[in-house]
This record gives sequence, structure tokens and C-alpha cells, in this order.
Amino acid sequence: MAHARQILGRRRAAENISKVTGTMETISAVRYRQYYQKWSEGLAFYDALAQLAYLMASAEQPIEHPLLKLSACRTNALIVIGSDRGLCGAYNNDLFRMLDTHLKMAQKFGRTLQIYVKGRKVLSYLEHLKIQPAGVYTEFAEVPTAAQATQIGDFFMQEYLQGRLGRLGIVYNRFYSPASQKVQTLTVLPLTDLIDDLTTRSTVIWPWEQNFEDFLLRPSAEEIFQTISQMIVRMSILGCFVEALTSEHLARVVTMRNASDNAEEMIAELTKEYNRARQGQITTELLDIVSGMNAMKS
Repeated sequence: MAHARQILGRRRAAENISKVTGTMETISAVRYRQYYQKWSEGLAFYDALAQLAYLMASAEQPIEHPLLKLSACRTNALIVIGSDRGLCGAYNNDLFRMLDTHLKMAQKFGRTLQIYVKGRKVLSYLEHLKIQPAGVYTEFAEVPTAAQATQIGDFFMQEYLQGRLGRLGIVYNRFYSPASQKVQTLTVLPLTDLIDDLTTRSTVIWPWEQNFEDFLLRPSAEEIFQTISQMIVRMSILGCFVEALTSEHLARVVTMRNASDNAEEMIAELTKEYNRARQGQITTELLDIVSGMNAMKS
């Protein structure tokens, strides 16, 4: 009887785990659909922004802008977007491997690396490495507002323009589609690298379809590009946060679904094991009764 009670206890524990993982899967599925909608709604905007930036950057007479020029500063900044919670598979581990690569390369080439963190998991990892982050984003829960993204972008652009920053990169889980997400480093500054990335992932751009010189611009191209460049940096930073959260919630949905399936399999196996134990117990009791009756007759 004690063995059967132990099996029942294990089955109840598996049932409780299944309820918890099922609830977490449902919550993350709702959050994933919200961020996926934001991501899909922004695709057309990023395509238009990429095409406009491409036209201006490929003009016959190049536009002179300080954000397009390489900086001689040997200090690089890195924004690492991780999660506040676990139970999302290898989501954070892949980020840590990418971060380790940046740290090794910075040491190899004698660069100073300033790390800005979003997410308690990344912060804990840096504490484990005994690295003090240059900044931690705690003013927003998951995704910054447009005003907060503007503030972040303006800070790094100002640092770059004043020569205190050589490059700005963002390490995050990029969302390509519901079937494909991958950790990558997006170079935001200098702006030429960011424009290359935008044009690569946008709809096909035919160089001979339109030329920058086909347009009559007022105010001047330089003044327009000043506004466009700021918009590209700010929106790219905001887009990285949206993609990272979309990937995180999808990873948690998959992880919790697998955990629920494993719990259901365990419940089924424990149920079979309990039935066998109970049947064995009943058989033993019947044998004891028959043996006792035979003993009484003899």
C-alpha cells in the first residue's frame, strides 16, 4: 500500500506541474501574439525607411554626414537584450555565448567595451563574470515607449558625434519568422552598417528603378538625411526590443508546451504503474484470504 501511495504522490506532483506549465504557456502565447502583431505591422514601415535610406546613401554625389563616417574612438558600446525570467529554453544561453565572443574580441583588439543591459538574466551573468555594466535599463518593463527609445538613441548618437564612441551594437534574438529566430549583433553606428542591414532584409530594391537624383528635394538632402538618420537609429533600437520580446515569448511557449507534454506522458506512465501496483496488492490480499480459508478447513 505504501508503494501505491508514493505513486499517487508522484502523479499529483506531475499533475500540478502540468497545470503550471499549461498556464505559463497560455500567458506567453497571448504575449507572443501581441508582439508578433507589432512586429508584422512594422515591416512595411521598415521597408519604406530602408528604401529611402538606400536612395540617399547611393546618390551619385555622396551625402556628407558624421553618422556615416567611421570613428577613430576605441570604445565600443553594446546593448544586450535578455529576459527577466527563465523557463524559455536556450534563449538566454545563446545571448551569453554571443556576449562572450564580444568580450574576447574586445580584449584581443584592445577595445574598451561598454555594456548596457536589459534583463535580469543578463545582469546576473555579468555579475558572475565580475563585469560592471555601463547602464541598466529598468525604466520600462519589456519594450520601451517611442519616447524612451528616442532618449536611448539620442544618447548614443551624441556620444558618437562627440567622438566618445567608436561603434554601437545590439545583441538580441532576432525574429525572422515563427519558425526562425537567431541571436545576432546588429551594428547601429556607424550608420552605413545599419542601412546595409535594413536594405538586406527589406523588399527587393532595384538600383535602376529609381535614382536619388530623380527627386526634387526641399529642404536640402543633407537636412532631410539628418532627420532620416535619427529616425533610423531610434526605430531600429525600438524594433530590436520588439523582436527580442517576440522571440522570448515564443521560446517560452515552445518550452512550456514541451514541459506539459512530458508531464502528461509521466502522468500516463504513473497511472499505469499505480494500476499494476493496485492489482498486485489486490491479488496478494485474495491469496491471503484463500490461504486462511484453506487453513481453517484443514
